[in-house]
Amino acid sequence: MCPTYERGEELDMAFDICVVGAGMVGSAAAKWLAMDGTKKVCLIGPQEPTEEEDRKGERQIFGCHYDEGRITREIDPDYVWGLLAKRSIQRYRDIENESGIHFYNEVGCVFINKTDSQEFDDYLDTARKLEAYIETYDASEFHTKYPYLKINPDCRCIWAPQNTGHISPRKLVAAQQKIARSHGCDIINEVVVDMEESEDGGKNLVRISTESGREVLTRRALLCTGCFSNFHHLLPDEKKLDLLLRRAVVVKAEVTKEDAVKIADMPTFWLGHERAYILPPILYPDGKYYIKIGLSHFSSDILQGLDKAVQWFYSKGKEHPGVKDTIDSLQRFMPDLKPVSLITDSCITTSTPTKQLYCDMLTARTGVVVGMNGWGAKSSDEIGRMGASMIGKGSWDHDLPADNFKVLFKDNKKDTI
Repeated sequence: MCPTYERGEELDMAFDICVVGAGMVGSAAAKWLAMDGTKKVCLIGPQEPTEEEDRKGERQIFGCHYDEGRITREIDPDYVWGLLAKRSIQRYRDIENESGIHFYNEVGCVFINKTDSQEFDDYLDTARKLEAYIETYDASEFHTKYPYLKINPDCRCIWAPQNTGHISPRKLVAAQQKIARSHGCDIINEVVVDMEESEDGGKNLVRISTESGREVLTRRALLCTGCFSNFHHLLPDEKKLDLLLRRAVVVKAEVTKEDAVKIADMPTFWLGHERAYILPPILYPDGKYYIKIGLSHFSSDILQGLDKAVQWFYSKGKEHPGVKDTIDSLQRFMPDLKPVSLITDSCITTSTPTKQLYCDMLTARTGVVVGMNGWGAKSSDEIGRMGASMIGKGSWDHDLPADNFKVLFKDNKKDTI
């Protein structure tokens, strides 16, 4: 098993492939590359900060996997996203078994929307294409099944009990990295601030620099850097990606252990008519149970620049106007819920104009896998496999069409986001 290197430690810094970005997608890509066994691989990215490090307010890079609850499901209004999710979910138990880390709870998922909504029909269509088992209910039938939940009488429901539920993104990352290390992947816990393609001794290499001054040389590099892809000096100006960064805010409602037990049968929910997702009570590292809810229609807030992104992460979303509406949505859905406390958290959604992720080679030596559009967590293992296959070969190597995932670049005349 290869070690994890902390800031300032020395190592052999010549690799075949380096994955930059140690979140869900980057960790999955590093695992797949290491499991191939033919190349020397490293993964570079910071660890989740401690509470003390967080209080210092000095961070410039954040991860969206610092959490215990994320909805996962194999059906989606978009078939491609549904297929990526299905393939990932089918491997969850294998990842758990190999790593010894449990991160997946198959509690089911319910999709609720207006009777006449197109999105509802899109879910049904994708379920049919993916051969997913589902049941449908009207509002009264649903209330009989879950009497502590309330939905509008003009809504209908899709109940998907299999290959759906919630994951701990924090534990999923830990599991992927543990497997990667066991197959020989070096992990460097640092922030990358500069990348440059160069010739070194007649070899075409990518020179990667970290904030501590460490330099890593690699034949190819794969960027899985999420909303921070256009910041620092990871990409030249003419290769800045066409991405929109949007604020996302969530509320976690603390409930007592007794209340959590009473609604232990609660699945995850997507409320299409509310544009909200709700997770059942989940035990967090602080020993408390939280019901997590997020509303997507407040994510129209566009962020520009690294400073604004950092400020948003540190704000925890406390002053965002969508917090009240998020709480109101939860109270409408669970009118008898009496939270012990309410806390907010912030995240950034990285969106593409195509609504599909980018997985593409920018040059012969550098590739990117970014732009999850808020849907990447559940699908991250297959997305990582896609990126690993591409960077390992240096060209497209997946059964889905490459054109689905082609990168679009920013107009240099516009402000860089």
